[in-house]
Amino acid sequence: MPLLLKIADIPSTPVVIQTRLATAWCGERLGPVYRAAETTLPVSVRAVQVAGVIDVKAEVAGRFAFDCSRCAEPAELTVETGFEHHFVAPGQLDAGGEGFADFDADPDVSEHDGVHVDIEELCIEYTLLALPNVPVCSEDCRGLCPTCGANRNRETCACDKTADAASPWSALASVKLDPKS
Repeated sequence: MPLLLKIADIPSTPVVIQTRLATAWCGERLGPVYRAAETTLPVSVRAVQVAGVIDVKAEVAGRFAFDCSRCAEPAELTVETGFEHHFVAPGQLDAGGEGFADFDADPDVSEHDGVHVDIEELCIEYTLLALPNVPVCSEDCRGLCPTCGANRNRETCACDKTADAASPWSALASVKLDPKS
């Protein structure tokens, strides 16, 4: 179900619309890291039409499941994001000196189709941008032991703490650089 706002229904005074964004896009767009924790996300849209420009302000919220990047345990996070976008009539961005040409380089301005304003892709884009690249279950997650794989949040392993010296990075400790080169 696309998030289409009918232009004829957008008044010159702000109107607030509560709607939902289906999460069917999550499987394709989120890759293996995230999973939608709900089938739809709530979206609050404020729209107004002024001098031929449709101003839209939207807020999206939702829950996403993931496996922690440090301890590999299942976790969930709530994302809240928003954006403002302006829509002008078809052909206005290329109008050359008719007032809207300055909008051409602005990423927060685009053209509508003359009948509807479609904000679905914007809602998806801003939701994706709000998700952390490396999600963790908590900021103080201790992760997995690199030697035995024990979850350090739940148990203390008996691994030799000097075993970290056997890591592939330990060879860098012996590298000496000549400061004059």
